[in-house]
Amino acid sequence: MSVSVTYDPIFGSSTIDDYLAFWTSGFATAGHGESNTGGFSNGVFSGDQYATHGANGSDYAFIADSDASNGLNYVFDFTLPSGDNQNHYLYGQLDNVSLGEVLGGGSGSDFTLSNYVVTFSGLDLSAAFGAGRVGNEVHETIYGLMQGNTDALESVLDDLFAAYGVSTDDTFDVVAAALTAGPLSTGSAELIGVPELVDDLALAA
Repeated sequence: MSVSVTYDPIFGSSTIDDYLAFWTSGFATAGHGESNTGGFSNGVFSGDQYATHGANGSDYAFIADSDASNGLNYVFDFTLPSGDNQNHYLYGQLDNVSLGEVLGGGSGSDFTLSNYVVTFSGLDLSAAFGAGRVGNEVHETIYGLMQGNTDALESVLDDLFAAYGVSTDDTFDVVAAALTAGPLSTGSAELIGVPELVDDLALAA
């Protein structure tokens, strides 16, 4: 599966790390007790997408998406302590992650984001039932985002970008050029800038 990154051209001269820091500062940590505060788009403990927005009324949000039907699943076992490695974890197939603002959808409809949207596709992460929390990239990536922590996602991206001689330390435009030129070894990827109407934004250096 090829990796792709869809981004608004206003982010072209910003590094991917800059964008992740910008999103993290706006998201902070997952919010609870309001609408769209976390859950699956079309199920209770499983679905095609999982999404949540930040705390304290933050509009920043993320969508974790699987290309497989009901490809993401959450394990809650009331017979185990909450801190048990085999309790409160996510497993399944994680293919795409979108970061941005203004979470919509859910309750049977696909989730959407409206502003400052960046989508990383082709992550190709998978974990089987019983994987638990530790060493489970699907869980670590999504749970990290719920905490406003993009470290696990960044690690996944750097692993994918390494074949092209770039990393999240590079700007979106530099990564785009490298991916267009092709991998240094094998594999394929593409990075597409998608124009859209957004408010002016200056990312902190």
